[in-house]
Amino acid sequence: MRTAVPDSSRDIIVKHVKRTDGAGLTTEQWQIFLGSERRGSAESPQGAFIFARLLADLVKRPVWMQHEADGFEPLDLASVRGCSCC
Repeated sequence: MRTAVPDSSRDIIVKHVKRTDGAGLTTEQWQIFLGSERRGSAESPQGAFIFARLLADLVKRPVWMQHEADGFEPLDLASVRGCSCC
């Protein structure tokens, strides 16, 4: 069975990014892309998912969540909750 993958040139991708600074503090950010163009970012997953859902309604494309290490997961746009981790 083939696993679905996003069309990186047309789909909406929400990237969950974690960064650790020199003092050991970790910050999280959710970046929203339409194809390869960054369209926005949010400090909370709910804000990112709401923005991605509105963008998806405009361009009629699916939304995917990309975790740094775990790969892609399609988002459930019927729910604001989004993916299984958030």
